[in-house]
Amino acid sequence: MRPHGKLFYNGAFSRAGPAAPLISTAAGLRAMTQDSQNARKAIYLSLLMVSLASTAAAATKFASGVASTAAIVTVQYLVCTLLCLPRILRAGSGNLRSRHLGLHLLRGVAGVLGFYLFYASLQHIPLVDAMLLRQSAPLVVPLVLWIWLRETILPAAWLPLLAGFCGIAVILRPSPEGLSLWHAGGLASAVTLAVSMVATRRLVATEPTSRILFYYVVLSLACVTPFAIGDFAHIPALGWLAMLYIGAAIYWTLELYTRAYGMAPTALIAPINYFAVVLAAFWGWVFWRQVPDAWSLAGSVLV
Repeated sequence: MRPHGKLFYNGAFSRAGPAAPLISTAAGLRAMTQDSQNARKAIYLSLLMVSLASTAAAATKFASGVASTAAIVTVQYLVCTLLCLPRILRAGSGNLRSRHLGLHLLRGVAGVLGFYLFYASLQHIPLVDAMLLRQSAPLVVPLVLWIWLRETILPAAWLPLLAGFCGIAVILRPSPEGLSLWHAGGLASAVTLAVSMVATRRLVATEPTSRILFYYVVLSLACVTPFAIGDFAHIPALGWLAMLYIGAAIYWTLELYTRAYGMAPTALIAPINYFAVVLAAFWGWVFWRQVPDAWSLAGSVLV
């Protein structure tokens, strides 16, 4: 006999009835599906991000032969600022109000230091080495989280971290005379990038992407411009084109970077940065006939 409608409702579909676990399970499955979709989108955005970043690195290596590092970084952030302005103007000045100015400033300083060190090292070491050292930032992220936010590093993570840092030590070219200065600069850019990653992850919890990007590029531009005054004379037209491309590519890299880190945990997205190393090796071979040596190959395997 079919149950009475009221009894059927109370027994099967009421909040306290036996169907409640089924409803809860369905909601949980929907949440898991949404998380999975966000993770996939974040991975796709990250792959596009590192592809753009690798072309910007190749353009920077070319531009560094005709322009100073300060000039390249200044033009980069100027282009980024101009590309940010339309969105900010549409949203109105109220969109700039933030309770996390200190965190924005930290991210800006870390970002500009990272690019400055990375671009300076590109002038003196192979493209693949510089990119490999910079993209070792995911190895540094757990240490930054531990020092800054007191997040525990799981015991199972220590062995991979140690292997990765051994790889970095190999890439740094240890010798009786000491470490390669410019390789060390590439590693320092990874440390600052790791700080920027963690700061970004904290900001996206409360700040819109447009505000994060605007504060980042404006603060970075303010930091680096004084060092570039007088460095723009005698730059050829091709050098200017390269610097303008770097600015546009970095803007979209930052846009994709911020969106991706807002969709998925840092630990999931950060390792995708290593794909940039493969692309850097390709560009280095195509344009400069640079082939990774035994040090680079051994270090990349460990990392």
